[in-house]
Amino acid sequence: MFAYIANTPAVTDVVVSGGDSFFLSPEQLKKIGEELLAIENIRRIRFASKGLSVCPSRFLDSQDEWSKTLIELSNRGRALGKSIALHTHFNHPNEISWVTRRAAQILFENAVTVRNQTVLLNGVNNDVVTMKSLIRTLADINIQPGDMVQGVEDLRTPLREILQLEAHIRGTIAGFVTPSFVVDLPGGGGKRLASTFESYDETTGVSKFVAPGVKGNTVHEYYDPVWSLPQASGYAP
Repeated sequence: MFAYIANTPAVTDVVVSGGDSFFLSPEQLKKIGEELLAIENIRRIRFASKGLSVCPSRFLDSQDEWSKTLIELSNRGRALGKSIALHTHFNHPNEISWVTRRAAQILFENAVTVRNQTVLLNGVNNDVVTMKSLIRTLADINIQPGDMVQGVEDLRTPLREILQLEAHIRGTIAGFVTPSFVVDLPGGGGKRLASTFESYDETTGVSKFVAPGVKGNTVHEYYDPVWSLPQASGYAP
């Protein structure tokens, strides 16, 4: 894998997840991080993990080797002019406790970049009050915004609600802490800003997107969840 990346100059960003990088041993984390930092064309490395949201106490433990390794890799990357970031997932302000705040502060004091990716969940966080609270709370503990994407079928939010949510939030919170509202297109279309659709039929729930810079003129369709369609009034998610 490392040889392939080194021989493919077009690869400049790498995401390390495997489900959750928190499951890597400190030795594995160090090995992967050092190997990637040694590759000239790699400029940015992201370690994806829910660890900060589900087990923030580990970051408070000065003897925790995983946390120490992440900080060491971040410092080494900075010395090389490369970026290492922890990408985490908070979906509701109630997930953020005093332990989370302290853990985030420790990472901030050690100059570790932390970004959050929120999944929009119908009935959980797809309202303006909850989302504003989450965004502001994350900003207060120096966690940067990432993409905001839709969730699994029964919890997914229709495109029209995403657009309404963004319209009510954007401009009320500083732009640099406001997340991007995106949809993850099926069929390899990738993530696209929700507002960049080519067409959107709210009756059928079908929206169409293109990514000319990546996929040429290929049209990717995105579908609102079944429960949100006008003709599905009897459907219970």
